[in-house]
Amino acid sequence: MGDDLWLDGDPFDAPEWQRAAEMAGAPPRPAKGYGIYSLAYLERVLPVVRAGDRVAVALLLYRRCLMRRSRTVDLPNGELTKLGIGRMTKYRTLVLLQEARALTIEARNGHSIRVTLHWFP
Repeated sequence: MGDDLWLDGDPFDAPEWQRAAEMAGAPPRPAKGYGIYSLAYLERVLPVVRAGDRVAVALLLYRRCLMRRSRTVDLPNGELTKLGIGRMTKYRTLVLLQEARALTIEARNGHSIRVTLHWFP
């Protein structure tokens, strides 16, 4: 056995462990075709977005975070289009939530918007 058996640093400082710690208190992943959201999240989001289609965007974002077990996710238009929600509604909703400091938006040319949700469980 060589000296490389023991690594330097704390293994719990690894990004994977940090993401796992962030999601430790999160609800379970929803079953396919179902959504799970926190009432506390809905209470915070509803006054900001106000309209039904914008609430749907916020809830789909929350669901996507649960499914990916991460606060940072891509938000493609596909799921929203199936619900009859256009990309402009998505953009307006995300801007409202960013102004309320609920999330951070990262635009990426040619790719889906990446969103980091700050209001999470």
